[in-house]
Amino acid sequence: MSQDAGPVVATRAHAAAPASAPIATESTLGRLMPRLLRVLAREPALAVTCAYLLVAMAGIFFVDRYYARFGIPVLSLSQISDFLVAGVQQPVALLLVLSTLPIIWMFDWVNVRAARRQRAAHARLAALERRNAWQRLQLRWFSWKLGGGHAMRQLAYLGILFGYGWVFVATYADYRVRLVEQGRARQVRVWQGGEALRPSQGDAWSYLGAVSAYVFVYDRAARQAQVLPLEGIDRIEPLRPVAEAAAPAPQALAPKR
Repeated sequence: MSQDAGPVVATRAHAAAPASAPIATESTLGRLMPRLLRVLAREPALAVTCAYLLVAMAGIFFVDRYYARFGIPVLSLSQISDFLVAGVQQPVALLLVLSTLPIIWMFDWVNVRAARRQRAAHARLAALERRNAWQRLQLRWFSWKLGGGHAMRQLAYLGILFGYGWVFVATYADYRVRLVEQGRARQVRVWQGGEALRPSQGDAWSYLGAVSAYVFVYDRAARQAQVLPLEGIDRIEPLRPVAEAAAPAPQALAPKR
């Protein structure tokens, strides 16, 4: 009879033991990186393509945000070639892509630390013989987060990636707009139809930028941007900054006797 009781006691003890959290990799990057490295090992050009797409997307968002502050519908005035080089023309787009990697790593590090605390809380709740409704709800939540939920975390990482890029590029675009409004942008003179095109005050425009078929300048006194067709422009003369223009020309040293 003692031999028959052994399996029964073991079964009861196993049933009474608290359920442990499912074992899963806490780091989302730790799950993704091996697969990503295998894919890049097979297709090395894919890394360059993805990086270029990210840079191009950041550049397109920058020019749209930047010119929209001056009332210029740059996307409708641009051509396909302008979209392809939008990110390359803005070094901040490359900085955005490079700075995204540490941000994602830091978020993953915080997520791993939180998962360890949740695993400890899960173990304490699972060890309780009696649990109230709130404790049972917490136990189910921790079991779901620790045993699965990776798809949700990956979506959260993707949302952080786009959110960080949005804030980063928008902040830099607004900074460039403030420089123009303060008169600290590059000043140019524009000739059109054989005559100098003058703003409301003075003879210099603030240069905003250009696309394949248009040049954008800004009249700071009138707070008005101008869209000039490239075919109608004779020439554009960049002006030296005021401090540089006011500096005396260097004089040659007299030869020693």
